[in-house]
Amino acid sequence: MFDALGLAIGQMFEPASIGAICLGMAVGVVFGIIPGLGSVIAMTLLLPFTFGWDPTLAMYVFAGIMGTASTGGAVPAILLNTPGTIANVCTTFDGYPMAQRGEGGRALGLAASASGLGTLFSILVLTALLPLAKLMLMAFGAPDIFWLIIVGLLAVTFASQQNMAKGLAAGGLGILIALIGFSPVFGELRFAFGSEYLWDGIEIVPLAVGFFALSELLVYTSRGGSIAQSRSTMEVGAKQLLSGAVEVFKYPGILLRGSIIGTVTGAIPGAGGAVANFLSYSSAKKASKTPELFGTGYAGGIVASEAANDAKDGGILLPTLTFGIPGNGEMVILMGAFVLHGIQPGRDLLVNRLDIVWAIILGVVAAQILTTIVILGAGGWLAKLSLVPVRYIAPFVAVLSFIGVYAVRSNIWDVMLAVMAAIIGFGLRKAGFPIITLVIGFVLGELAEKSFVQSLQISGGSYSVFYSRPVSIILIAIIIGTVGWSIYRALYPASAPQEAAE
Repeated sequence: MFDALGLAIGQMFEPASIGAICLGMAVGVVFGIIPGLGSVIAMTLLLPFTFGWDPTLAMYVFAGIMGTASTGGAVPAILLNTPGTIANVCTTFDGYPMAQRGEGGRALGLAASASGLGTLFSILVLTALLPLAKLMLMAFGAPDIFWLIIVGLLAVTFASQQNMAKGLAAGGLGILIALIGFSPVFGELRFAFGSEYLWDGIEIVPLAVGFFALSELLVYTSRGGSIAQSRSTMEVGAKQLLSGAVEVFKYPGILLRGSIIGTVTGAIPGAGGAVANFLSYSSAKKASKTPELFGTGYAGGIVASEAANDAKDGGILLPTLTFGIPGNGEMVILMGAFVLHGIQPGRDLLVNRLDIVWAIILGVVAAQILTTIVILGAGGWLAKLSLVPVRYIAPFVAVLSFIGVYAVRSNIWDVMLAVMAAIIGFGLRKAGFPIITLVIGFVLGELAEKSFVQSLQISGGSYSVFYSRPVSIILIAIIIGTVGWSIYRALYPASAPQEAAE
């Protein structure tokens, strides 16, 4: 394992690798700073353009985006009171008041430093757990993988706090879409409606581009104006930036707590940076001897928020790399990149393709370090990107989307599929259905069917194989407990724990 690490470090300093990391970092920062875009859309747009690349270089690009977008999102959150990503919401509580006091540079320094340290903590945890993950994989058979996928689907669905029923419906729709096309197992054509194009099933690239990038553009275009509506002073000084970067070490307890919460929350499918953000902020406020300072421009509030939303990176990579279960939109696109480049997550990845694993880990760390430097040097200037009118951004992103989708297979019907997915996604967003749950359902639906069929083949058609293994029994217990707890909270909401924000 560490031999592969040494080779990966040497490869990372090659000119092509450095260029790939810098490209991912630059795209991630820009898309993180522009509210509403974020890492998912950035990765979605670049996904088709990496077709034909060396897989390792492609992973450096995606790692660069993953490690930077949340940090970039802190810039408009602090200076414009507009979070660049949903994971930066709590940053506005104390960041914007500091900017109003003329301390925007200090707040940016705190955010950049806390983000970098949170990322490093989670990556160290991920690296320490990888050998254990390899041993765990050896204990998992096809029935266990099937139940693990069900756990992941339930976790993502129940993370749809607004409406669990809509989350279930969206996840079910994603599974149905995954069943479209010819089934090599059953030898039948399913849901093709007489179309030759659907014979091979739905491709992940046009589907993801349509649902994530293009549907989001439709939302902003229908609203009009610029993405960020507020203007505050963006004059930040180098002295302020550096003092803020150093000041983060005055809050070691908040920093460590936020990093731990971010790492653990990230490993839970469906939770992600937004949940980690709120949990870390609320826990820091409850543990503080001066909770009244939070929300008034308190430096510790920024540290709690930014440490957690970037520490989620290491945690969220763990289930994706080891079991092939994506926990958020970033991981869905990363899974799409694996498929595009012929990489199988799980046992094969950890045993035979450790170069890919280390490329992602080292890429996230290198990109985070570069982003911290960029934010400290040019955060105020970069925030002005949020004030660019939507009418200029939308056509540029749309053209890139269409070119990228067409470039993968040179099939115009892929472009049409992306457009159709955009229209459907726009309608689903307006109706309150979670798009991320649908796409994760699509990704995991095929894996679930494959594991289900393999299990029956192993047992000769006996369904007892699904509840006769110790690992399967544990996972079934987790599923029953999760469903039971969700039903209990629905029936007795008054007795459930209060929201973190309260």
